[in-house]
Order: sequence, then C-alpha cells, then structure tokens
Amino acid sequence: MPNKRRVLITDCLHSRDDFFHALETVRCEHTAPAPKNLDGLADFLVDARIDRITCANWDLNDADATAIARVLDDLGVKLYR
Repeated sequence: MPNKRRVLITDCLHSRDDFFHALETVRCEHTAPAPKNLDGLADFLVDARIDRITCANWDLNDADATAIARVLDDLGVKLYR
C-alpha cells in the first residue's frame, strides 16, 4: 500500500483560496501544481497522496466549505477542523 500523507494547516482560512494557498506550502514529492480551483484540488490531493487534512483555524463560509468537503469526500480524504 502506498504511503499516505497527513497535513496540518495552521493558517486562518476564510475562503477556498486561503485553503488552496495553504496547501501550496505542503512539502512533498508530487508533480501537480498548487490548486487554484476544485478540479486542481482533486489532482493535487491524489498526486500528493494526502489522506488527512487537519485545519486549526477553519472559518470558511458554507458554500466554500461544502464545495471543498465534497471533493475531499469523493477522494476519501478526511478533514478535521
């Protein structure tokens, strides 16, 4: 089974762009560019083999939170906030 990665985000997240920017700082071996949209997020998570994301300061509006949660759920990535 391939190694999976867990990510801790301590930045204060107010929008999906904040979430994408925070993931840009993840240091791992992958070829996907930093996500700029939800499709890019899916590609990034698969390529970086991320299976868990913990966000310490989650303050996204319902629409952004729901959109991100849908992508994570589709990929089996757990979100802790």
